[in-house]
Amino acid sequence: MRAFPIAAALVAASPAFAAGPDASTVAVQAVTPTGDGRAAVATCAGVLIAPDIVLTAGHCLDRVARPAQTAVFAYRAGKAAPPPIAVLRIARHPDHAPFWRETAGDPATRQREVAADMALVKLATPITAQPPARVGAAPGDGTGAGVGREGPGAAARSGGLKRFRVSGARLSTGGSAGVGFATLDRPACTGDSGGPLADASGAVWGLIAAVLKPSGGCGTRVTATPVDPASEGFRRMRAALD
Repeated sequence: MRAFPIAAALVAASPAFAAGPDASTVAVQAVTPTGDGRAAVATCAGVLIAPDIVLTAGHCLDRVARPAQTAVFAYRAGKAAPPPIAVLRIARHPDHAPFWRETAGDPATRQREVAADMALVKLATPITAQPPARVGAAPGDGTGAGVGREGPGAAARSGGLKRFRVSGARLSTGGSAGVGFATLDRPACTGDSGGPLADASGAVWGLIAAVLKPSGGCGTRVTATPVDPASEGFRRMRAALD
């Protein structure tokens, strides 16, 4: 995925809780060496849950060996804003399965992988220009956000803040772990992984994990990793940041 252009400077604001997930959405950028003197840059969405903590999809950081290979971009007026914010620590869900999206899996295994596809990122500098989101809610129709491509095709623009209307939100508990499903009013694409999905009150209940039956890397049906701050896995991630 492409790195996106630097925008205007941040403006300080109150850290009061956000009304919707788009106000708390950031970009998480992973830069990994490719062995030929170059580097691969991958960008995902994330959501600010505290001024110095970002929640994102675990698979977005699978190729990251150390925090220095990751940076976070705050947003202003729908665009990434400088400077890139350094990362101090990364804590993955204890049950996260690296590279699960690149391997085949039976339905029960895949459900467990999606349920644990999250990570927390500790920032070196708090973000004060965006409010943290409220997290922990039952799946419900509402809104979502991402920072991925605008549509199918390599030429489609990416990096700008995308907003979704979310419908058909539900939690499937038919397997060994609960995962969320939802329909979006516009396609989610490469780079929207980790984007928050919220109910009508603005409380984040899930993160975009994958597009179901994608076409050109995009689709309107998504599966989501449920966000439950009271769960053991989440609490262990949070403790690992301290």
